[in-house]
Amino acid sequence: MFSKRIRNVQPSATVQLANKVKRLKKQGLDIISFTLGEPDFPTPKHIVDAAKDALDNGMTHYAQSNGMPELREAISDHIKPKNGIHADPEDIMIMPTKFALYAAIQTLISKGEQVIFQNPGWVSYGPMVTMANGTPVPVKMSYEDGWNWNPEDIRSHVTPRTRAIILNTPSNPTGSVIPEETLRAIGDLAEEKDLIIISDEVYENLVYDVEHFSIGSIDKIKDRVVTVSGFSKSYAMTGWRVGWMVGKKEIMRMVNKLQQHSITCLPPFIQMGAVAALKCGNQCILDMRDEFQQRRDLLIPLLNEIPGVSCEVPQGAFYAFFKMDLGFKSMDLAEMLLYKSHVALTPGSAFGSAGDEFMRMSYASSRENLIEGVKRIGDFVKSLEKGKEL
Repeated sequence: MFSKRIRNVQPSATVQLANKVKRLKKQGLDIISFTLGEPDFPTPKHIVDAAKDALDNGMTHYAQSNGMPELREAISDHIKPKNGIHADPEDIMIMPTKFALYAAIQTLISKGEQVIFQNPGWVSYGPMVTMANGTPVPVKMSYEDGWNWNPEDIRSHVTPRTRAIILNTPSNPTGSVIPEETLRAIGDLAEEKDLIIISDEVYENLVYDVEHFSIGSIDKIKDRVVTVSGFSKSYAMTGWRVGWMVGKKEIMRMVNKLQQHSITCLPPFIQMGAVAALKCGNQCILDMRDEFQQRRDLLIPLLNEIPGVSCEVPQGAFYAFFKMDLGFKSMDLAEMLLYKSHVALTPGSAFGSAGDEFMRMSYASSRENLIEGVKRIGDFVKSLEKGKEL
């Protein structure tokens, strides 16, 4: 009944876990969840008002499949000074950020071609490659190296069938930021081996203590880079499902065909909200980023006080990816914490084999929840120690 392609794809572990938490909460359990990567702030009022105005003005019909000119122009103006990417509106596609990654892979990858990405890395890269009939090639990073991605490790996985490299900086789940020097080395490798780079930069505005660098700004490789970003994480607009893709015109024309034969376009009133997000300054981003940084600085020391737990300070995004050296697989730990301590964390194994001793904890949650969550984790670890003593 089902295609072999879809049978080979595993469900999203993060979405499944979030659904499980919702069911348990509905049953009356006091679950504190740190699973989904979603800002806990409301969408800024000026963005909501712009969408409401668009609705009142009758913007409820089809828009251009590649995106409204107003939004593509706003993105073009935004990324030139911010990212160093010089792109005309025709070099930009408007689509949900997650769908943009899917569309890029579907457009650029043929059957049997290999795609390299980070391990641990976002849960959907591998399945997206599989759905394009490609071959996922996760390349391990290590906690001991600060989750830095070594270009020579990437090189060792390149074969004649390698077609593309997917980058994610800042990273989900590790919070690591790929330095400019490393990105330039990866760009040199892509040029040498004739590879495409798909750069997922959806967390680009949430960096702390370091600078974000866009690999698409490197002039000599700009035509082989597709940059994907969006509004979900930076502007607390996850439910709006709006983002963008930037690349050379030939790629955008091909991606546009996929858009035309799938979702057609994004609603124009949502796009007008996105225009307002870009045109009304970045104070709302700065306020959210500062709060996330303060939560990070509260959370990481508390985690590191727990016996058997160690966590590097993340440089970006809003995740603590911490090691739990307790003798259990991460999936088992996640189940025990959920049912025994009523704390929902995402098991590191969801992000690849290199994450199996780790747990991901989103600090896009209130400080009170973070403090109580760490207390419950600590009490759980103490209960394990008492059990061993008995």
